[in-house]
Amino acid sequence: MEISKRVAIIGAGIAGAATAYFLARRGVRNIIILERENTAGAISTGRNAAILRSPIPDPLLRGLARASARFYQQPPEGFSSRPLLNPVGLYLVAQSEHAQSLLSWAVNGSFEGGTKVVDPAELYGRIPILTPGIAAAVFQPDEGVMDVHAILQCFLREAHREGVELRLNCDATGLRIAGDQVTGVETSEGFLESGHVVLAGGGWAATFAAEAGYPFPLVPYRRHLLVTNPLAQVDPGWPVVWSQGDEFYFRPESGGLLMCACDTVAVSPEEGQKTDPAELERIASKAARWLPSLGDAGVARAWAGMRTFAPDHRFVIGSDPRARGLHWVAGLGGHGITCAPAAGQLAAEWIVEGTSRHPAAEALSPARFVQLG
Repeated sequence: MEISKRVAIIGAGIAGAATAYFLARRGVRNIIILERENTAGAISTGRNAAILRSPIPDPLLRGLARASARFYQQPPEGFSSRPLLNPVGLYLVAQSEHAQSLLSWAVNGSFEGGTKVVDPAELYGRIPILTPGIAAAVFQPDEGVMDVHAILQCFLREAHREGVELRLNCDATGLRIAGDQVTGVETSEGFLESGHVVLAGGGWAATFAAEAGYPFPLVPYRRHLLVTNPLAQVDPGWPVVWSQGDEFYFRPESGGLLMCACDTVAVSPEEGQKTDPAELERIASKAARWLPSLGDAGVARAWAGMRTFAPDHRFVIGSDPRARGLHWVAGLGGHGITCAPAAGQLAAEWIVEGTSRHPAAEALSPARFVQLG
């Protein structure tokens, strides 16, 4: 299906940028990305942990993550002049009470990319200051730390080369629909005529849609991260370590460690960046359990970001059956950067063809939550 009408993408984070890139790759030329902030990727995209992790319990999301990992490992020619991924490796670990839970899905999952169950002694050999008691470990050797800024800018730059326009400081304030057809977006700069509107605004996507009369059950959750001061014990080549059950992860960053206690507090989008001192204390408490010799590490910086989920914790990608020309790329949870290439490709297919043959399309479609009547 040829796209002759303008496509307006609301949100210049990773979801919107990847969607614009893959639309442009399919020959769509009249594309505008609307971003309320003065820089792209300022909210969820720019406030994440930059970890590529494809071993995900949900096999559907795991498949999208592995497809995206291949994109980052071998991007299209000309996409980036520098590596997008530092493959330091990723360990998922569990103490005895959670070991069976980890192995139950990891052993039965896709081992593409070399994922394997390993002896915890292997990890202790690399990070000897880890607390004793790890009973199970799963290793993904070709994943690790992503260059999120480079990834976002590459998507935007390559889209721009194909004619995509990015409008910063332009707030989408309303959706205009005639009958059941999208006709455009009300913005802080006036009305923008468009036959396709893509909701890629993270925590604000559902708010925007609800105000236009198209409610959708997406909920933003806040998560805190901190980076310690530089630590002599930390090797910058350490892998990412993620504890299952007692959720906690860490990786080297700026001479210290980036840490997260995996808090999940539902918030309004406006509260997503507000830090809670109690949550920073939780990170410190878990760090003291997992890395006891670093208990007195000082905090160099700390922040909070948003992850937005649908009720089933699966992505929301595709066309909204309530209005022709209304599309979603939202609810990417904590996997937005990891799965951006696959999500962008799937969204572009829906927009251009009006359907998708991807095996995950139906399971991720907005139609699963929409009651028509």
